[in-house]
Amino acid sequence: MAEAEGAQPGVHVADVEDLRGAAHDRAVLAEARVVLARRLGVPPGEALQHLIWLARDLDMDLAEAASLLVKDGGGGPVGAVVAGRRAPRTEEVPAERQAVLSEAEDVLRRVTAEDTAGDAEILARVPDDPAAKAVLDGALDSAAHLVPVRGPDGNVADFLFAELNGVARDMFGRGPEELTGLRLLRTDPGAVLSGLFDDYVEVLESGTRLERPSIQYSTAQRGLSRSSRMSVRCVRVPTGVCVTWRYHLAEDRIARRLERVERLALIGFGEWDLATGEADWTPQMLANYGLAPDEVPPVPHDLPKVVADDDLPLVEEAVQTMFSRREPVEAEHRVIGHDGTPRHLWVFAEPVLGESGLPVSINIVSQDITRRRGVERALAETRRQMLRQQARTAQERRVAVTLRRAILPDENEIEQLPGLCTSIRSMAAESTARIGGDWFATRTLQDGRAMFAIGDAAGHGLPAAAAMARTRNGLLGLACTGERAGRLVGWLNELIGAMDPPATGTAIVAHYDPSRHVLEWTCAGHPPPILVRDGRAAPLEVVRDPMLGAMPGWEYTTITTRLHPGDMLFLYTDGLVERRDADLDERIVRLTRILRESSMRPDLVLDEVLGRMEHDRAADDTTLFAVYVV
Repeated sequence: MAEAEGAQPGVHVADVEDLRGAAHDRAVLAEARVVLARRLGVPPGEALQHLIWLARDLDMDLAEAASLLVKDGGGGPVGAVVAGRRAPRTEEVPAERQAVLSEAEDVLRRVTAEDTAGDAEILARVPDDPAAKAVLDGALDSAAHLVPVRGPDGNVADFLFAELNGVARDMFGRGPEELTGLRLLRTDPGAVLSGLFDDYVEVLESGTRLERPSIQYSTAQRGLSRSSRMSVRCVRVPTGVCVTWRYHLAEDRIARRLERVERLALIGFGEWDLATGEADWTPQMLANYGLAPDEVPPVPHDLPKVVADDDLPLVEEAVQTMFSRREPVEAEHRVIGHDGTPRHLWVFAEPVLGESGLPVSINIVSQDITRRRGVERALAETRRQMLRQQARTAQERRVAVTLRRAILPDENEIEQLPGLCTSIRSMAAESTARIGGDWFATRTLQDGRAMFAIGDAAGHGLPAAAAMARTRNGLLGLACTGERAGRLVGWLNELIGAMDPPATGTAIVAHYDPSRHVLEWTCAGHPPPILVRDGRAAPLEVVRDPMLGAMPGWEYTTITTRLHPGDMLFLYTDGLVERRDADLDERIVRLTRILRESSMRPDLVLDEVLGRMEHDRAADDTTLFAVYVV
């Protein structure tokens, strides 16, 4: 039975210990991503990919690489040059789209008000028109036979679709079945907006032919607008006019895709005609070389004049190769912008040979890779900084290991305590990056009581080892006062809270009086001891006081537990039970079951627990402390 004296409501921290490591790693990774993004001048998502590559290159796990980067993350950008990129563009400016819709709605309101009751009669009176039939049959593109609808003043107010060929489709995909018998302006108000309706009337009345090889055409229907380049022809026939049209949707789509490729990848295309001396460069090609859209591109032999001086030999050699060896070339060079900053270009060029075997033109492609080269420089510098930080961290780890070995006694040198038989296993993490602050202490007090303790300073590496040394030495010094466990832990809490840098940790401090078989102990955020008695095992009831260094001024509880000869008390640190892929409570239940089935000899029970718990030796320190009451 355990009796709590001076109990206070505590802060439950032991149950969340298994989440702290994962949360810490996620926080460090997030911070590292931001630090690297600032260094490289790239978005955080791209920075994460670069961090993964850095970790692979340095042969370390991602969490370790992130930690190194954060430790050395105080600097700003280290040379990344971000190439300018134009913002993504929509297919049509919203204001223009709205204007098309507004004008189309005005047309529709006007033509909808007109009386269409006589349309069927107009179509019925249209005689056979062999000329119109011949135009529709011979057209490879969309074609329609339109007959005029005249107003009271005798002028043409609209046209009716008398007939359409089988391939005819309007901007909204409607064919002969949907359009035959309908009025033109009701189905396609864009004919008014573009001026085509007036042109059709002119063809009807004058007999002149209309041919528009390419116009930008916009129309609207039911709140939706469509735009495309369009080729249109119109001829008069005896009963009206015949119109053939073609929307250049596929060509426009290809052109838009090429423009997007240029804009997004910063790729430019160019061609030199060596016979005429003319050059045809795309806008991105001009931009790559720092030229305005209205500037004349340089001829091949003048190309070295626009590149950086240090790259002249390379470009001259490439030009000579194309003209003398008549071979394609591939090279990288820099051009100096008007502001004096260099732009890195990767260039592919090939000569086009005529029948004589001599070059008649030059095709050239360039890509602006300034951003990539800037990122590469920044990554190289970051890698060097990480290597320096890795060396410093390795030195700290060596110091931490040495300090741990110097502070903690060997297992075979543990002082035997009165009325108790003890055995200890304390193992540092196999991964030097995860060496933590596990500690233990034993002492026989002047009044004949036995003092033993176990604890874990938060963190890893040298800071944790230093905090561990201060905590353990502080406790051993305070133990000489003979005060109760709760008072000792309270003093220890103040000592740790005043450390610089600040530290936290968990601990169990216990006093055993062999004359009364009474254990008085205090738990500061540590996993509770497990009592094994008469073939049963269960964690002792504990007042969950806060971890050390978390709450200054806290009065810790002293718990009294009566022990019997033959009892065994098992203490441990979280490294034994914490696994990120398992629930902490379930792991403690498993440990309790193993202890119930194990030997009562302290040394044997430690070996059996280590063999059956399958704990993660690489992730954290592990300390086990078995105390047998004689």
